[in-house]
Amino acid sequence: MVEISQLSKTYLDIQAVDHLDLIIPHNCIYGFLGPNGAGKSTTLRMLLSLVSPDQGSIKVFGKDLKNHRKEILSGIGSIIEKPDFYLYLSAIENLNLLARLSGIRPNPNRIQELLELVGLSARGNHKVATYSHGMKQRLGIAQAIIHDPQLIILDEPTTGLDPNGILELRQLILNLRQEGKTVILSSHILSEIELI
Repeated sequence: MVEISQLSKTYLDIQAVDHLDLIIPHNCIYGFLGPNGAGKSTTLRMLLSLVSPDQGSIKVFGKDLKNHRKEILSGIGSIIEKPDFYLYLSAIENLNLLARLSGIRPNPNRIQELLELVGLSARGNHKVATYSHGMKQRLGIAQAIIHDPQLIILDEPTTGLDPNGILELRQLILNLRQEGKTVILSSHILSEIELI
């Protein structure tokens, strides 16, 4: 699914990523572990073309990211840091808008299916401003998979969640794997990744 070779990135005098080699197989949950500041987020940002590497190569779906960027990114869903939404709109309105921004015709059945998958079907018509942090995280996953990507990248998705929110998110990630998705999950908490 993903092949990274000799990937490096430096910010001023800080070596954020140093000659990273990484292979991630299809249809798995891949725990990308390391302490804060280890370069996990920088690596994921390079994988999403949000940051340019200083050197190295990235292949996704067997294709070079430099030469097939648009095609590759259309097959990836992600949450980097925290998801942002229009708080004065409902979850359904946000997903309709985000579908259109992704170039997809909004499909009410698909949106309802996504809300059920992430456990928000009963709150789909409520404004996102009324959502807890955990609910926003789950809505973020619905947004990330609205276009049915094969690869899902979640950068520290349990940050700020209470124990129930972590359990719900863990089950959601397992459900995505059962649907044949590949999930890259970064964290600095080894025990949480072990449970997933």
